[in-house]
Amino acid sequence: MSARDPESLGGPPAPLSAVLFDLDGVLVHSEAAWFRLMEECGRVFRGRAVTREEFAPTFGQSTAEDVRSFGLSCSVEELDRFYTENFRRFAAEILVNPEAGPVLSALSARGMPLAVVTNTATPLAREILEAAGLRRFFRAVACADQVPRAKPAPDLVLHALAALGAPPAAACLVGDSRFDREAARASGVRFIGLGIDGGARIDRLSALLPLLDEPPGEALQASAQDDERKDGASWR
Repeated sequence: MSARDPESLGGPPAPLSAVLFDLDGVLVHSEAAWFRLMEECGRVFRGRAVTREEFAPTFGQSTAEDVRSFGLSCSVEELDRFYTENFRRFAAEILVNPEAGPVLSALSARGMPLAVVTNTATPLAREILEAAGLRRFFRAVACADQVPRAKPAPDLVLHALAALGAPPAAACLVGDSRFDREAARASGVRFIGLGIDGGARIDRLSALLPLLDEPPGEALQASAQDDERKDGASWR
């Protein structure tokens, strides 16, 4: 499956046949839990805790980037294993978006194929989705350890679309970070930003349903603005 930019296709956008979702910041909010985990990673793999100042600009990046950014003395595989084995210690700090269940249920009732696209490793992503009560809605869960490159590369998005049998021009990605926006652009899917500018922007997940009901050409116009707003999604 090749990535194509929907802005370059000409003619009206194709009707949507798949919706992809980032995990953290969209369906759940686990930044506090991840920060606690990364503090511990720093102590174990470099001898001092990762600080909040170090962590904040990196949240959402891949495990490989975590190793590099924080100067950790471990392999990507070792760090992913550490995440999986220790994340549940901080799981009480995860918040589930209260609008996620109703929105996913409504899309499923329409017969819309859904997938998660996350830089989290597969065992941990599935554990988070199960704990949040959301795993049953997704036909595919595309994770960073399943592809050569994590977001912002297009690999994860294309991997999810292949699992759903949907072309990029007929899909959208709902995300809340520049990693999501760049991955959407690189793969040729339309981007809906939750608390961030994109082809379309929503500030509550519940606004997704009426947005998808609009004609494609009106609902997802190409955005000339690439800068993130600082207010973020309103449910956090």
